[in-house]
Amino acid sequence: MIRKIIMKKIFLFAFLFLTFNLVPPTQAKDQDFPTLPAFGEKEKSSDKKNYIEGEVIVKYKDSKRQKSFENKIKEDKRYSDLEIKDKINNKRNISLLKDRSKKTEELINELKNNPDIEIVEPNFKRNKFFTPSDAYFSYQWSLRNTGQLIEEVFGTLDADIDADEMWDIESLASTETIVAVIDDGVDYNHSELINNMWDGSSCVDESGNPISGGCPHHGWDYQNNDNDPYFNEHGTFVSSIIAGQSDNSSGIAGISRYNKIKIMAIKFDFEDTFSELRAIDFAIHNGAKVINASYGGDGYSQIEKNLIESFNGIFVAASGNLSNNNDAYPQYPCSYNSANIICVASSDQNDNLSDFSNYGPTTVDIMAPGENMIGVYMGTYYIGAGTSIATPLVAGTTALLYAHDPGASINKIRETLLKSSDHFSNNTAIACGRRLNAKASLNSIIFNDIPHENCAPSTKPIYRFWSDQNQGHFYTSSEEEKNMVINNYDDYIWRYEGVAFNSLIIGKPVYRFWSDKNQHHFYTANEEEKNMVINNYDDYIWRYEGIAYYLPEISAKPIYRFWSDQNQSHFYTASEEERNNVINNYDDYIWRYEGVAFYAY
Repeated sequence: MIRKIIMKKIFLFAFLFLTFNLVPPTQAKDQDFPTLPAFGEKEKSSDKKNYIEGEVIVKYKDSKRQKSFENKIKEDKRYSDLEIKDKINNKRNISLLKDRSKKTEELINELKNNPDIEIVEPNFKRNKFFTPSDAYFSYQWSLRNTGQLIEEVFGTLDADIDADEMWDIESLASTETIVAVIDDGVDYNHSELINNMWDGSSCVDESGNPISGGCPHHGWDYQNNDNDPYFNEHGTFVSSIIAGQSDNSSGIAGISRYNKIKIMAIKFDFEDTFSELRAIDFAIHNGAKVINASYGGDGYSQIEKNLIESFNGIFVAASGNLSNNNDAYPQYPCSYNSANIICVASSDQNDNLSDFSNYGPTTVDIMAPGENMIGVYMGTYYIGAGTSIATPLVAGTTALLYAHDPGASINKIRETLLKSSDHFSNNTAIACGRRLNAKASLNSIIFNDIPHENCAPSTKPIYRFWSDQNQGHFYTSSEEEKNMVINNYDDYIWRYEGVAFNSLIIGKPVYRFWSDKNQHHFYTANEEEKNMVINNYDDYIWRYEGIAYYLPEISAKPIYRFWSDQNQSHFYTASEEERNNVINNYDDYIWRYEGVAFYAY
C-alpha cells in the first residue's frame, strides 16, 4: 500500500506538471521505506591507493612500436612476469599491462624510458559522484522552481533551468541526439527509459567493423565484456534525468519535451580506468555527440585526456562531492583543461553552490541543480543529491543544442551553453558564476544569437620580492603573505620590490613550487608540467605549494622570463623597459632571456 500511495503522488505530480499547472501535492514520508547506499560521500583520508597495483596503461609511439614491444614480452626473459591484460584494438596503440611480481611504481620506472613507449601511467580508479538522500517523492524543482517545499527546504522562484519555457521553443523536427552515459549500467527496460534508448542494432567495434550480434541492449558492458550493460542504480538515475519519458502522464520528465535524446548505455568498472577508456572509445565510434561522466578521481591520466580530446563532441563531467577547490585539488576527468570538457558543480533550490559540491574559479565551468532531485533508482523513484545529478542536466541540455544544430562546432556549443547561462556576480567559486539556463541556451542556438559578453576580469596585484641571500625572486598574490614577509624578514633575505603585474582573481591557474635544495620558487601555468614535477621530484627538490595567482584566458600583456645559470633561478617582469635593460646589461650566464612566459594585466 505504501508503494501504491507514493506512485499515485508521482503520477499526480507528472500530470499536473506537464499541463503547466503545478500544484504541490502533499509529501509522502515513510521511515520504513528503503534508503539508498551512500555513493560519493565525503572521503576520509586513508592510505588506500587510487590505482590498481601491478597494472599500467601504456600508449605506444606507433603501431610498429606496439608490435615490437609485444614481441619482447613474449620472447624476452626480463618480461617473463609481464602480460598484456587488454588492449584497444585500433590505431590508438593503447594497452593494459599487468606484472605478477612488480608494483606499479616499479613497473612505471622500468617502462618510462622504453623506446617503444610514449606514455606509461597507473590504471587509476574512479569514483561515482552521487549522494542520495531520503526516499521522498515530489516534483522536479530543477525544471521549474516555484519556491516549493522539498525535503524541508523552501526554494526560490525561478532558481531553475527554465525547462518549461524551453519546451515552448523546442522543435518537433529537431534531430535525435545520442548521449553516452558511461557509468555502472542502465535499466533500459524501465518505463521511463525503454522508448528513449539508443538503437544499437548497427553498432561497430573499435575498428569500425559491425559487431556480430549487434548491441540489442542499447550499449556495451566493459566490466564483463559483453553486450548487456544492465544495472538499475547510479547510471539509471543519471539517465532518467537526461531522458526520462516526457509527456506520458506518469513518472518524471526528461530534458526533451519530444523525447529527442537517446541514451547509449556503456557500463565500466569504476576501479579500472582502462575500462573507461574502452567505453569512451565505443562512444566515439558509435555516434555519440555528448558523453555524460558522473564520476572522477584524483589521478591525472594523459592517455585519458588525449582520448577525450579526440572526441568530436562535448564531454560533460562532474566536479565532485568533497567541498574542495578543484583549482588546487583537481578531480579528473573534470579538471583537464580540454576544450570539449564542461565541468559541472551542483546548486541548491536557492541558486547557491551546494555545500557538498566541489568548485573552482578556473576549472569548474558551470553550476546546475543537484540537490533534492528525483530520479529512477532500483526500479522506482528516489530523491538524491550530488554533482552526479547536476551533470546530466547539462549533458541533456547540450544534447538538445546539438539536436537543433547537428553541425555546430564544439566551440559554438560550449560558448552557447556557458554564455547563455544565468550569471551571478557574487559567485566567484565558479568560472563567471553561472548556473545552467536551458531555455536561454536553446534560444541562442535556434536564433544563432550567442551573447558576446564575457565575465569582466577582476584583477589583483602580484607582489615581487628579491633575495640577495638566495639570488632569486618570490611572487605572491596574497596581501597577507606580502605583509608577513615584509614584517618578518630582513631585506637581505626578502626585499619587497613592489607590484610586478596584475593577474585575474579568476582565470587560468599559475602553480607554485618551492625548492629547499635551491632555496627559490618555480612557477608554471602548464598543467602537464605541474603534474610531471609533482610525480617525478621529491619535495626537497620541488614541493608543490598550490596556486600562486591566475592568468587571463585572453592575452593581455606579455610577462617576460629570464633564466640565470649563475643563480639557478627564474626572473619575471611585465616591464618592457626592464626587460631591455636586463638584456643589454647582463651576460647570458647571469640572466638569459627566454621570451614571453605568459600574459597578464
